[in-house]
Parts: sequence; C-alpha cells; structure tokens
Amino acid sequence: MNIVELFNEYWEYLTIPVVSAIVGYGTNWLAVKMMMGPIGFRGIGPFGWEGVIPANSEKMARLVVEHSVKKVLTQEELISRINPKDMVDALNHRLEPFVEEIVDEVMLQTSNYGLPIGNFLWSASPGWLKDKVYEEVKTKFPEAVERAVADIRDSLTDVLDINELIVEKLGGNKQMIIDVFKKSGEQEFKFIERSGLYFGLPLGIPVMFIWYFFPVWWVLPLFGLLVGYITNALALYLIQKPLNPVKVGPFVIQGLFIKRQKEVSRYYGQLFANELITAEVLAKEVLGSESAIKRIHDMIYKEVSSAVESMQGSFKPLTVMSMGVKEYTKINKIISEKAFQEVQMPDKRSFQYLDEAFDIEETVADRVGNLPPEEFFELLHPVIEEDEWKLIAVGAVLGLGAGFWQWALLT
Repeated sequence: MNIVELFNEYWEYLTIPVVSAIVGYGTNWLAVKMMMGPIGFRGIGPFGWEGVIPANSEKMARLVVEHSVKKVLTQEELISRINPKDMVDALNHRLEPFVEEIVDEVMLQTSNYGLPIGNFLWSASPGWLKDKVYEEVKTKFPEAVERAVADIRDSLTDVLDINELIVEKLGGNKQMIIDVFKKSGEQEFKFIERSGLYFGLPLGIPVMFIWYFFPVWWVLPLFGLLVGYITNALALYLIQKPLNPVKVGPFVIQGLFIKRQKEVSRYYGQLFANELITAEVLAKEVLGSESAIKRIHDMIYKEVSSAVESMQGSFKPLTVMSMGVKEYTKINKIISEKAFQEVQMPDKRSFQYLDEAFDIEETVADRVGNLPPEEFFELLHPVIEEDEWKLIAVGAVLGLGAGFWQWALLT
C-alpha cells in the first residue's frame, strides 16, 4: 500500500491532532479576549460577560499600585525630593516681573488717609528710586518664596495621597488599565494564544490512536474537553511559573513574565512617569482641593507678612509719604493675593523641574526591576487569578463541543 492509499484510508484519524491544535488555539485565544474585554457587561440576565480586567478595574489598579510603586517608593521620599531653592530657581523667570508688578500694585492701591496721592507719588518718582525699590525687593522676595515652597512641600502629605490618586486615575479608566496589562504582558498573552497550537497538536496524537482502537462515541468529546482544559491551564501556568530558573535536562525553565522583569519594569517606570505621577497631575489634584487651597493661601500670607516686615526698609521712604498706618496693612493682602494667583497658574518650567526631581521613571524601573521574583510575579498574577477557573472552564467546554462536532463528522 503506497502513501496515497494510506492517506486515503487513515486521513480521518490524521485530522484528530489537527482539530486538537485548532481547538487548543481557539480556546486560548478566547481566554485572552475574555481577560481584556468587553468593557461593560454584554449579555442577557446572568448569561453574559465583562472582561476580567475591566470588570475589576479598581481592584486591578490597586493591585498594580501595591505591587509596584508602593513597594519601592514612599510618598514621603518622593516629596522630599523637592528642593525649595531649586524650585525657586526654576520659577525665577516669573519672579522678576512678578516683583515689579506687586511693587507697582502696592504703591498704586495705597493712599494717605483716604487721599489717592500714593498713585501720584509713585508715578512721579524718579526711575532710579523705583529701580532701587525693585532691586531690594527682588533680593529678599525669593527667600519668602523659598520658605513658602518648603511649607507647602512639608504639608503635602496631609492633603495628598499619591497612591490613592493613582488608584483613582487608573481604576476609573478601564481602557487604561486594560492597556497596562496588555502592554506589560504582551508577549505572555501572545504565548497563551500560540501555546494552544503547541500543546494541542501533540495532545491530539494519542487521541488519534485511542479513537482508532476504541471508537466509542464519548472518546472524542472527552478528550476534546481535556485538550481545552489542559492547553488553557498549562499556558496560564507557564507564563507565571516557575518563579526561579529550573534546569530540566539541557533546558532552563522559568516563568515567561519573570524572565522579562527588567523589560516590564522599564514599561512601568515610563507609565508612572508619563501618565500617573507627573507634576501636572499632582498639581491639578492639590489645586482642586478646597482644604489644600486654603492651607496654601494661609502659608503664603504668613510668608508674605514676614517678607514685608523684612523689606520695610525698601518701602519706608515712600510708605511714610504715601500711606498711613491703616493703609500699610493693605500691603500684605495685596502681595499675598497676587502670589496666590501665581501659585494657581503653574507653568511648564516648574512642572519640568518637579518631574526631573521626582525621577519616577528611573526609580520605578530600577527598583521594580530588582524586586524578588515572588513579589514581581504579583504584577501579572492578579489578572490570571481573578477568574482563572472560568477561563479554564470555558476552554474545557469549547473543547467538549469541538469533540462532539468531530465525532459527528467521523461517524
């Protein structure tokens, strides 16, 4: 009997490993899709599904934070990286014109016993006198700003919880949390899909022989169920474990995700640095809190009052002539209100300084990259663990259905 005759006689048996591979691939592909989506429940009554990740977005976000940035960087350390003097240097381009504005406003808004002569006196003052006032204020005002920055920095832990902010931002955006897992575990999810072929084909070979010698109706459905179950379970296991390298003959085996620890950690560093812990995000949070705003306002007023007292010598020649005791009290309010307005309008340079000072990308990438394998493993494990039994069960049920389909075709 030649090869063609052999093929014609036994081709139906040869389809069993092929179908087994297709079933393995299909069930694993579906398992990955069921992890990621859909966003929002799709179905009728109890019969439906929402992706594992979007259905548990807040929980997943909290686990991401707890097993990454929270393990390696405290809020206190992050805030301590803000150097008030360096911050003032970053703000210097705004301080100089700001000083001239507030000196002008102070002098133009004050009057002597209700008579608007302050405006006239300041407008009529010679340029050299104005420049002298400007320069003396410029030399002393940065000290007040520096003290105010230090006060605000030291109080941030009372008005801001960075970890909770990240959880809220990440957990409230289902597409973002899906993207986090999809990108960090991209290779692992591809392996899950392809492994259905790798495992399904060899698993189908013994089934081929069993069916040849024992062609009972339940054989193909039973082994279809086992193939669907085993390919899903084995793929989910191999992307995570073993945690530490294990030598099996000439091969060294380790969980695929663990082997990519440095690469994944770099991605997490970029994610936190560019999306979640940026100076702009933190400023928006702080400036959106009424209690934080009031606290900042009070701190600025305190420092401005102190600064005005120390700068009295600069104003004295003009204040004696242009304002009374009552009007002099306006100075603190005018300056503090202007300073407060400036604080509420942070610019790119201050954001840039803060982002560089935080150094989030390098810190997270380096420290997460050096976590012990059993701790790093928890970054991917939650999404696998959450509904693992359901994903494996779906694979088994689909394998069972494919087995019945194949039995119907071969009988």
